Amino acid sequence: MERSIQISLAAFLLFIVLENVIGTITGPSLIFYIESVGGSNEDYGLTTSSVCLGMTLMMFYFGKWVDSNGNKYQAPLRFAFILGIIGSIIYFVASILPTGFWGVNAILVGRFVQGMGAAGKTLAKSWIATAIPYEQQKTVFAALSMISIVGQAIGPLMNTLVAEIHMEVPITSSYSISLNPYNSVGLLVAFNEVLLWVIIALLLQDPPPKKEKSLSSATGEDEPATEAGMYDILNAMTHFDIFFPLVQRFVTIANFVLYGVAVSPVAAHMLNWSPVEISNLSAVQSVFSFVGMGTTLVLSIIKTSDFVMIFIGNGIFMIAGLMTYFDWRADTATAISFSIPLILMTLVYPFTSPANQSSFNKAVFSRPEIAGSIGVLQSIYTQAATIAGIVGPPFVTSYVLRDPKDISLSSPYALSPWALYVPISSFLLILGLLYEEFVMGKNELGLLPDKTKEAAEDEASPDETSKLVADKKRKSTRRSVVEIDQVFSRKYEVDRRMSSEISINGIGIVNPFETANDAELMKKLSHDKREWEHLLALDEEMDDMEMEE
Repeated sequence: MERSIQISLAAFLLFIVLENVIGTITGPSLIFYIESVGGSNEDYGLTTSSVCLGMTLMMFYFGKWVDSNGNKYQAPLRFAFILGIIGSIIYFVASILPTGFWGVNAILVGRFVQGMGAAGKTLAKSWIATAIPYEQQKTVFAALSMISIVGQAIGPLMNTLVAEIHMEVPITSSYSISLNPYNSVGLLVAFNEVLLWVIIALLLQDPPPKKEKSLSSATGEDEPATEAGMYDILNAMTHFDIFFPLVQRFVTIANFVLYGVAVSPVAAHMLNWSPVEISNLSAVQSVFSFVGMGTTLVLSIIKTSDFVMIFIGNGIFMIAGLMTYFDWRADTATAISFSIPLILMTLVYPFTSPANQSSFNKAVFSRPEIAGSIGVLQSIYTQAATIAGIVGPPFVTSYVLRDPKDISLSSPYALSPWALYVPISSFLLILGLLYEEFVMGKNELGLLPDKTKEAAEDEASPDETSKLVADKKRKSTRRSVVEIDQVFSRKYEVDRRMSSEISINGIGIVNPFETANDAELMKKLSHDKREWEHLLALDEEMDDMEMEE
């Protein structure tokens, strides 16, 4: 690996650490800041949602910017940092505006602009997908993901320091601005954006523009099949084995939203916790996240089926969801009873995320007729989480979180019965898994009769459809080319990596590992890609020889 690439990776490692430190400061303090300017739980939900909305609106723009400027990253990242600085200043200014409408909406706008800037920071994944050889990308993404745990571990220390900020900053002889643990976060985030800007400007090297032609173009197959049509996408969505992983993805993130949104207000009102104690819990969660990743990695190595992994994940979510509703009580609350569901929730993602992605990939790649839709379908899979991140927070704050004043009067529960959507939805997902496995005959567990031999015999039996079978086989090569072009594109890899992580209000969980099935699939596609490139090189040599003759 070139030295310039190594230096750039070091910059991104520092980038990830600083971003995670800031995340563990911003997330836990958000509800306290909103309440300090006269906001409500509903305002808190909308503000949380606005970050995800800002990211969604700008992500496509940043991607197109890099594609159109010759693979240069400095300018887009610079703009992302500027947005982050502007959003952070607006976030801080909320504390000096009139309380109520102006203060609350300034926080919302500030977080929205910060989300727009955060969309540009996802270009780090795009840079890796462009500059790092594909065979080394898995290791690099794993290293970046694991280093994020370091940032989450440092977070509590920073929160302890921030909690001591109480000062008056004189502006004029008769006017001063108060700095406190809540509004000072805006200034810290702005400083972090400036620091990241300097680090990236000094250390990041742009990768060389990609000069290789796509395989489909080089083989003369550059036709509309490489673009997914609306009919292709809608048709693919009618297949249960494609649609169900999308539902699983949406529901999983929607369930996580409950915890990402509810932790701070419930901990504050039920246990009198401050952002310091909440960030301490986040550090503990990061440890269990590491344990979960290690466990699922071992299970993947021994080729545990996707069915078992997703089943375990949903089962844990059922238990955590029930404990969340019944144990988060104002009359019997303890730090342990509050924390156990959150720790269990942390273990869920490593089980469900890689296995569900693997299940989705197997369904998509098993259908040659939708080869032209692979990239778009992966994007839809990623957007399923984004939608949950947008609609989930307002739902939780409006229907799930209870007003602290009502808790002691009518019921001791911190959450309304709507919180049971977590265990209920997880149970329904388990039913969907069982339906797919036994009713539709997916048979990952091998408990049903094996139909492989019957299918092989039917394919080998000659009949009047032999010509159609031959035509299909001739087309399969072209579909393979289209698949390879899409799978090894930068956008596909970025979408795939984006779908392996989640962050709601500073609670970030990442699982960079993939199942054995996914690893085998990517290995095969990589082998096919090298074979195609070799054949094309031979073809070009023959053409050159013919021209010389």
